Amino acid sequence: MNNAIEPLRPATPAEIDQLVNIYEQLLPESVQFVSLLQNIVRIKAALQGTALEQASHRFRKTIYVPNKTNPIQFATFLAIGMDKTIFVALNTLEQPPSELEDAIRKTSYIKWHHNPRIVVGGDNGIRESLYKVVGERGILDSINLSSDSINYWMHREKGATFSYDVPDDVELKPLLVEHAKVIDDLWPYKSNESLRYFETVIQHNGSLGLFDKRDGQLVACVIKTDHDGIGHLYTLSERNNRGYGTTLAKAMAKLIAAEHKQHVHTFIERTNNRSIKLFEKLGFVPVNQAQWFKIGQNQ
Repeated sequence: MNNAIEPLRPATPAEIDQLVNIYEQLLPESVQFVSLLQNIVRIKAALQGTALEQASHRFRKTIYVPNKTNPIQFATFLAIGMDKTIFVALNTLEQPPSELEDAIRKTSYIKWHHNPRIVVGGDNGIRESLYKVVGERGILDSINLSSDSINYWMHREKGATFSYDVPDDVELKPLLVEHAKVIDDLWPYKSNESLRYFETVIQHNGSLGLFDKRDGQLVACVIKTDHDGIGHLYTLSERNNRGYGTTLAKAMAKLIAAEHKQHVHTFIERTNNRSIKLFEKLGFVPVNQAQWFKIGQNQ
């Protein structure tokens, strides 16, 4: 790679700290970026050698910043996963997002032929820039909106105060790696790499389940995603309407807020009225939108 023309470079630890500090000043709208950056820093510090090699590529992201003297000027960054399943999360405070658009256009770190998944949060012209760049590459017909979500948040002080009752017929416990397949089978966006993603979550990020006291069967689950948010809150259909979702949402929110010392957030599909009702009842507040774009065909 010719660094003279590459618009991005890996951020230093000091630059990542600067990014976190900047986005923390913009809470709650910026909670997804604060949590994402915190997740990447923690995972890189915790996983080394074989453990890192075996982790999901979604957890093996590198934070890139503009390759210039003052890279944090507009808090522009791209968090890019590894080649096999390119996952890109990005943002900038510059409006219009000229610096970020130029980086998307010219960087060699985004492998377009590997059909990247790109997540865009907020509403500051980045979507338009993404479509513009994809159009310039002649692949506009290949971009699809795979998920249109609302980002909900709760301050960590409130999340830390949650109390909850576990229904009498189940037991609350952390998930085991073997339970990853259950979540993977329930996920509508299942892919060749998604099982490893859920295995990594369970091993290194945080997960909880409710298990039937009679036979030990997993009947409901929730995880802490690679954005350090509450995600994949599922209850087996035959066990709905027993309060399992509320118990797990509160338990995970308290884990993130009280033990992990982070603000709490979750992405909810706009059409998922059941989950929206649940989280709003718990006191979560909508702060912005988050959209996942898929380039190319499923792999």
